[in-house]
Amino acid sequence: MQALILAAGRGSRLGNKSAEIPKCLLEVGRRPIIEHQLKTLAEAGVGPVAMVLGYCADEIREIVGIRAEYVINSRWSSTNSLYSFWLAREWVNGPVVVVNCDILFHPDILGRLLAAKGDASAFDSGSGDGREHMKVAVVNGRLISMSKQLPRNQVAGENVGILSFTEETARALFRKAGQLIDDGGEKQWLGSAVCEIVKEREVLAVDVAGLPWGEIDFPYDLDRVRKEVWPVIQRDSRARRRWWRLARGAAALALVLLLLMTGFQRWLSPGELTWEPLEVENVATTRIRAGDRWQTWSLIQADETAEMQVFGPVPVRIDSRILVAKGISTEVPYVVEVELDDWRVGWFKETGKPSRQWRHADFGIAKRQRINLDVPEGLHTLRVRLVASDTGVCLLRVRQKVFDDPEE
Repeated sequence: MQALILAAGRGSRLGNKSAEIPKCLLEVGRRPIIEHQLKTLAEAGVGPVAMVLGYCADEIREIVGIRAEYVINSRWSSTNSLYSFWLAREWVNGPVVVVNCDILFHPDILGRLLAAKGDASAFDSGSGDGREHMKVAVVNGRLISMSKQLPRNQVAGENVGILSFTEETARALFRKAGQLIDDGGEKQWLGSAVCEIVKEREVLAVDVAGLPWGEIDFPYDLDRVRKEVWPVIQRDSRARRRWWRLARGAAALALVLLLLMTGFQRWLSPGELTWEPLEVENVATTRIRAGDRWQTWSLIQADETAEMQVFGPVPVRIDSRILVAKGISTEVPYVVEVELDDWRVGWFKETGKPSRQWRHADFGIAKRQRINLDVPEGLHTLRVRLVASDTGVCLLRVRQKVFDDPEE
């Protein structure tokens, strides 16, 4: 699932509190808000990410780097979130989560939204009394309307500013946004198009009351987020990490016992340990050389996925080399995503410096980067995807450890 972060505005209502800093770069817990959002999205398996930028676009790109793609709203000062959203219509090509950049939110809010599996909008039934709150009307769990001027007797809570849409609904929402813009609605909020869509399609309203979150519009919003919202999120995050450490420790102990019970101790017996390449599906191959040595590597393009079957338990090495234009001598950043079955192992931000040893007919070759992975027992599908790079092409080699039994 893709993510679209709307971050073009200036946040002028913060006054001197922002000191000309765009809202998504305001620090909470010693980190910019956008860092918190990107981390939460990545941990939930949402990506790739695009940001619609306008005010201070260069400063934001310097912080975020290749963790996001960018759509530029050059008219940010005379438009609003509806127009920024519409500009991303060519980038979105599947289900998408739309997030306002000025929100700090608990990871479970995103988790509840994704669990709805379809068109959904997060709202807080414990809020919505303020004049500046984007209020929502909900009937039988379905979003009916959202507006700051919603009559009090219709208010079910406050819009959180995080929505998820199927590709079909996202396309319909882009068309509706385009119609509103054509009618002179460039300064309208994205909510105006959402209000039109909910007349035609069912959008679930997901209540997240009790979970900490905060939208930062005014100086007191920033103070509240720093003093009230962030400490709760941080406390829960620490508790979650402690739980995962205990769970990983228990899993590691169970794996050791399992390996001993299944006779895996033969890996420790005398014999030759070798690394055997896995057969990579769906991608092309190319050859590189150092002197008279030749190697064959898989060749993956940006956003292309290499897939292979691996039978565990077995250690696996995932080697990557970014390809660069000939003559480049500086380090080149890139991001590789690794999945085992339907579980994301992680996004690995690598940096490749061109090698003086290895050669390719058309490119310069960066030095090898390695990811080690222990695949558990059973048959699994391993997927490796080049998420982002400046060059858009990368070499890949995946090998598993093989024990050659001298008695066979």
